[in-house]
Amino acid sequence: MGVSTIALSVLLAGGGANLQDHPAIGTPGAVTTPVPEVAAQPLADHAPTIHAPAPPAGTPPPGSVPAAEDENVIIVSSSPRQIEADPFSGVNAASFAVVEAVDKVVVAPVAGTYERVVPKPIRNGLRNFLINLAEPIVFVNYLLQFKPGKAMETAGRFVINSTVGVAGLFDMAKRKPFRLPYRENGFANTFAYHGIGNGPYLFVPVLGPTTARDLVGRVLDLAVLPTLIGKPFNKPVYGLSTGIVKSMNDRVAFDEQIKANRAAADPYVATRDFYLKRRQAEVDALHSPEYRARKGIAEPGVDGK
Repeated sequence: MGVSTIALSVLLAGGGANLQDHPAIGTPGAVTTPVPEVAAQPLADHAPTIHAPAPPAGTPPPGSVPAAEDENVIIVSSSPRQIEADPFSGVNAASFAVVEAVDKVVVAPVAGTYERVVPKPIRNGLRNFLINLAEPIVFVNYLLQFKPGKAMETAGRFVINSTVGVAGLFDMAKRKPFRLPYRENGFANTFAYHGIGNGPYLFVPVLGPTTARDLVGRVLDLAVLPTLIGKPFNKPVYGLSTGIVKSMNDRVAFDEQIKANRAAADPYVATRDFYLKRRQAEVDALHSPEYRARKGIAEPGVDGK
């Protein structure tokens, strides 16, 4: 949930509380972007190629001498893979800059106040409540991924936490004797599981970092409860209130990752790469160890059976 755009979900949370786009559950550790040698440092994936003034006559052409010795040349490059993943980099980077500015001035201070004023047990209870609301979406998508065992475990979590857990405020299902861990899932994962690629990377002002596939999946996630159940999930007051709570919780959970991305050589690229790598790890974890072995995929840190 990059990730500095968590104010975003206020407008998109009206249909439910799926945490698909935010790693508040099992948040990966902060990812830092190593800084390449200065001579080979791209200014940014999304920046145009920059040409230095023409060198004096007789100066060897770039590449005929080591880059460190050729002081008249600024080398700017983008890998083909990055260009393919981010074809709208110019628009995305502009959107990212605006959202970053808003986050620094408005969202981060408000989230910091929320963290200081609201005790952690209450924040955790609200977070558990939103997770519990998302369990039906997780259940449906495990069925669509032909994983009936995990679907039944998810249904069990929902029943236990909705009753013993006081409407989901307490995650009793993960404790003894049940030991049913929370697993996030959604339509974007289902699309990926069945072979649909990311599509172009997008940085949407309200949603933040995403891809064409994940954006469609998110919209479907949010439509499930309002469509199938109706009131109160289709009421603006529900979407606004749950969206604010989710935004604040996610912004607090993402704070360290946001700082790591901002400290990178290019915060936009760091945010994009973190999102894409995390999403790929989540998709890989959906497959069995046998499938990952056949495809040469490294073992994820979670159960992917």
